[in-house]
Amino acid sequence: MKKIKYAALLGILTFLIHCDTKKDYFEDVGAHFLCNTYAVCNGETPAKTGIIGDSWTDILLGYPAVETLRPQLENRFQYKFVGATLGGKTLQQVVNQGLQFQVIDQGGADMKVIILSLGGNDIQANLSEYIGNVSTVQAQRFATIKANLKQMIVTGNAYKIARFGGAPIKWIIHGYDYPNPYMSPAIAGSDEGCKTKFDRVGLIVPDAAAFTSAQLDSFNNLLVDIAREEPSFIYVDLRNTLGGKPFSRAEFMLDCIHANNLGYTLLADKFARLIYPITNVGF
Repeated sequence: MKKIKYAALLGILTFLIHCDTKKDYFEDVGAHFLCNTYAVCNGETPAKTGIIGDSWTDILLGYPAVETLRPQLENRFQYKFVGATLGGKTLQQVVNQGLQFQVIDQGGADMKVIILSLGGNDIQANLSEYIGNVSTVQAQRFATIKANLKQMIVTGNAYKIARFGGAPIKWIIHGYDYPNPYMSPAIAGSDEGCKTKFDRVGLIVPDAAAFTSAQLDSFNNLLVDIAREEPSFIYVDLRNTLGGKPFSRAEFMLDCIHANNLGYTLLADKFARLIYPITNVGF
């Protein structure tokens, strides 16, 4: 989906660049994009809550009726975020780009919590590498995810305390709910998490739902382990919100890995309730 998203965004920005009467609007759109996707804002935008995430928290271009977790929390639960959310974002990219520091810079001294929606794209990237070697490749990727999350937490908290003082940030990460590998792609060629993609790259699995649900359970278990080791890291389980194992129900799904608007409404309701004791926002 990220290829379609970038193409659509490029088309919009190209049109605006070549339209003098839209110059101010283009500048506003560009500034909003940079602030929301890379936490590069025009000056400090103080906020108690940051967010760094992938397409589960980003807007889905072409689907204005689908509000993912970030807009749901903003519009229905009164969250005011500073953050970096972009479809297709990997945890590896976030760490490489130092986005945790950008978010802390923009949030300021009052930032208490950063919500994370990351890891799914790190697992799904380059599916062909799994062929004939699923267990080893998955273990390697999970080890990298664990190392990157710990690096983000340790360096982020050290940076926040050095710059602003006060207590460490609390880092809240949600696990994903079960995908549905039998859904059709919402956009042709954008079939991440789908059986059609497994077949296309030659990753033959006897039961696609059993494969994806087991992988998702292992990822959630990894997050539980990290939460036990890192006192500033808080894991929230969102499984079984959209119908349960082995795959989420089709009526709650947009495609194989993304919920539709009803699905994200259910996910946001559950997530907001579970994190309220930490954020004290929304109720």
